[in-house]
Amino acid sequence: MLNLREIHKPTTIADALKLLQQPGTVALAGGTELIADARQDVRAVVDLSALGLSYIRESSGAIVIGATTTLADLAESPILRALANGVVAQAAHQSASSILRNQATLGGTLISEPDDVLAVALLALDARVNIVGKETRSVALVEFVRETKGLTHQAIITEIVVPLTNPRASLQTVARTPSDKPIVSVVVSARIVNGILRDARIALGGIEEYAIRAESGEIELEGRVSNPQLIDKAASSAARGLLPRSDYRGSAEYRKEMASVLTRRAVKELLA
Repeated sequence: MLNLREIHKPTTIADALKLLQQPGTVALAGGTELIADARQDVRAVVDLSALGLSYIRESSGAIVIGATTTLADLAESPILRALANGVVAQAAHQSASSILRNQATLGGTLISEPDDVLAVALLALDARVNIVGKETRSVALVEFVRETKGLTHQAIITEIVVPLTNPRASLQTVARTPSDKPIVSVVVSARIVNGILRDARIALGGIEEYAIRAESGEIELEGRVSNPQLIDKAASSAARGLLPRSDYRGSAEYRKEMASVLTRRAVKELLA
């Protein structure tokens, strides 16, 4: 950011949006990605910290999280630790090191890392993203993660809303070391009524450029009574048809195999 000349700190969303229309201007929440990228095309930043978007609260059958809430606050929140076996709090803890968790924000993480374990956890819980731009809209997270790159100059994320639908969930990850970011992550959530799985969700990270749902695996679980054969079938179905990327952390074949293995573990833990 050698060309940075101005820092704006608006107190209203309307003012922030006007500033973001200016060339070479980007939003600043935690700033972790902006600093790491050292972009020389950025001449001004719009600091969002004075917009009052840092909170975690219950409202109308949902948990509402402000977009500038830090990952540290997510990881430590009693509300999120009690939500769906604490998978959102766990994911926030795994998303970054302790130093970065105090700086990185929920909204910034979803934009810069749409395949991160945090996006996976929220996707499995049917989260939605509230966005203010030319119009105010609510977008399902499964759609939002596909369009994050075009959002910076058009709108501001204000809230992430997690419905209190699925009381149970399980987060499973694999990484090179316990302190590393996950190579592959899986979150399975569901309601269990009289031993039958309802509203089953399987979300995967580390497969594509953004978190995805394994709908074929969900279909295997939905409305069924659990048994070992069902779990194996759902795990195999979740990985079927995946075309993961390869990089220095893991080959495509490894990532696909881990998607199946972690789904199996998650379903077993969910039902325990």
